[in-house]
Amino acid sequence: MGSPREKGGGAMIENVMTNPAYWRDRAARTRAKAELFRYQNSRANLLKIAEEYDRLANYAEQQLLRAPTLRLSGQSP
Repeated sequence: MGSPREKGGGAMIENVMTNPAYWRDRAARTRAKAELFRYQNSRANLLKIAEEYDRLANYAEQQLLRAPTLRLSGQSP
């Protein structure tokens, strides 16, 4: 998965930052990867990262509620 800049420039960064589904998907994928790790420390680190992605998703949701014009096309409140 490339960075937002690689996928379309600055506008893409704004869309990603206000897209809760993007961050929830990243969290889910990170949790799935964590299950594959044998060492507890590695697993714990990935789970912490997943929690941060969940926080970003919550933040994105709050931003959309505050500024409806930031909603992505096809995204409901």
